[in-house]
Amino acid sequence: MEKSSIEELGQLAQALVEEQREEERRLAAVLEKQSLRVRKAEGLTWSPVSVEQQAFTFGGRVKLSLKKGQNGGLDDAFRSGSPVHFYQANEAGQPADVGAVRRGIVRKGRGSELEVILDGEPLESSALHERWTLDERADDRTFRLMAEALSHWINTEDEAERTLRDRVMATSEWTSPSTAVGTVEHTSLNEGQRTWIAQAEQTEHLAILHGPPGTGKTTTVLAFVERAVARGERLLLTAPSNAAVDLLVQGCAAKGISPVRIGHPMRLNEAVFTFGLDAQVERDPEYKQVKELRKRAEKSWKEAHRFHRSFGPEERAQRTAARREARSLDSDAKDVEAYIADRILRTSQVVCATLAGTADSHLDGAAFDWVIVDEASQAMQPAAWIAFKRAPRIVLAGDPHQLPPVVKSDEARARGLSVSILERAMSEVKAAGVHMLTEQYRMDSAIMELASNAFYGGRLESGIADRASSSVAPLMFIDTSGCGYDEVREEAGGSTHNPEEAKFAVERVRELLVEHPGFSCGVIAPYKAQVDSLIQCLTAGLDAGQLERVNCSTVDAFQGQERDIIVISLTRSNAEGNIGFLKEYRRMNVAMTRAKYRLVVIGDGATVAQDAFYAALFEAAEKSGSYRSAWEWIGA
Repeated sequence: MEKSSIEELGQLAQALVEEQREEERRLAAVLEKQSLRVRKAEGLTWSPVSVEQQAFTFGGRVKLSLKKGQNGGLDDAFRSGSPVHFYQANEAGQPADVGAVRRGIVRKGRGSELEVILDGEPLESSALHERWTLDERADDRTFRLMAEALSHWINTEDEAERTLRDRVMATSEWTSPSTAVGTVEHTSLNEGQRTWIAQAEQTEHLAILHGPPGTGKTTTVLAFVERAVARGERLLLTAPSNAAVDLLVQGCAAKGISPVRIGHPMRLNEAVFTFGLDAQVERDPEYKQVKELRKRAEKSWKEAHRFHRSFGPEERAQRTAARREARSLDSDAKDVEAYIADRILRTSQVVCATLAGTADSHLDGAAFDWVIVDEASQAMQPAAWIAFKRAPRIVLAGDPHQLPPVVKSDEARARGLSVSILERAMSEVKAAGVHMLTEQYRMDSAIMELASNAFYGGRLESGIADRASSSVAPLMFIDTSGCGYDEVREEAGGSTHNPEEAKFAVERVRELLVEHPGFSCGVIAPYKAQVDSLIQCLTAGLDAGQLERVNCSTVDAFQGQERDIIVISLTRSNAEGNIGFLKEYRRMNVAMTRAKYRLVVIGDGATVAQDAFYAALFEAAEKSGSYRSAWEWIGA
């Protein structure tokens, strides 16, 4: 018996609870049960930390400039945008006063220095000279927003929302535009792209764009946006990650569309910072009132925290009055800011935010014609439902054969949380409602065919001439079987790496860089520990000029990017044929399809080819003449 929309969403709500518990459990297992030394070694904690400076920044937020003390933890442990806890620790490395733990978010960091935007009021003068501890914390806000969205859609009494809910969940019948609607006029798009736009513009509720790698998915979405803006429509552009949203902002700007980017300023890429709501508010002529109010508030806070040699009733009353004045001035400043922000948003046709960011209170009451979700294959269903409240028509764009949402709980996966909103919609919607782009413009045809046959039913076609010279093989699988390159499991984090394979891979990278002096290169591994090994070998084995041309990271970091050359280290090598993360074949698809000219895959065929998917890849390489043995280099 099929479940109703309410039952399906209820199951997702239960899955969300399980996922939050698992995330909190994993982090707590380290932060609460492990010693301060282990936490620092894991890159989760800095201690001791000193406050170098306290100031005020965007929206009157408190900005702390922090410096890590000697043996205080790993340099560059905290990324921009990471949520953190800030507190004074006891001898056991735990908060001395749980009620005094402050929350914040990392603005930027370099080496042993960090800027943190602190929630709430500024630190008192005496606290500026204390020793502090900084911990990574779970981002519970996003879970709360997803839970609230599911609750809204489960309980909504609005007839239009119920119809949208049931049709997106495919528990009630919906009609999609006929594939015979024709195309639109657009000189820079191919026929498939133009056809999808024509279909999407006629959709009643939901339009789906399936865009395999290199087929111009985002280009097509931006052309759709451009046409909608010309018609006077308002659009909310969103994606699961800040990086993906920032690419949409940059794409809009390139077309002469000036979007408003909603989000914490610390999470915005520098290239789009000027489009941020905070930055646009600060450029407004009326913002001078805010600056004056903030200046007076800062003066009052300093008075409230001023040291008194003798502290009696009169001094206490002065401090209380100063605090009251500071809070009042801060409140007035926020009111003026909110007024300016609302005016900017009311007059903007395009607003961009992450899925969680679409819950921003500035958008309450705002009316949009479309919600467009890019990279929807990475969007958890509960996160997508946050955005769906904002418009009656939805566009989902992505590729279900690329990276899925990251879900850590087995129970949550069993309840369907790892099924993205795109995968869910595509599995339920009639074929006529899904349009797949098939003409790709990134990869050499040999690389394209490998991915096309493995994931897209052989439907991809090349829209470009092959660019590698005829004397160079664009595709190479190097089998390290029998070389003794055994995998090693880290004691601390449990991640897998293969030091000898890393050395071998870097030697091939150096050869490729010499062979192609103008090419960029991406080096990809499925495990963070292997990435660390590769980076060590790259640093030791390449000169400065070569290093500038190389990026090395996990698969996740490379989604949405491309490089002239891609080298993949499969890492796994064991007698049992255990391939771990490599079982998520979509990760392999993402890794392979980042390559434009050359793709080199290095791995132990005896291990990975025990899996049918990898066996087929190695077999295809042998048939095409792309298979090589590592012994050709070792024995040379």
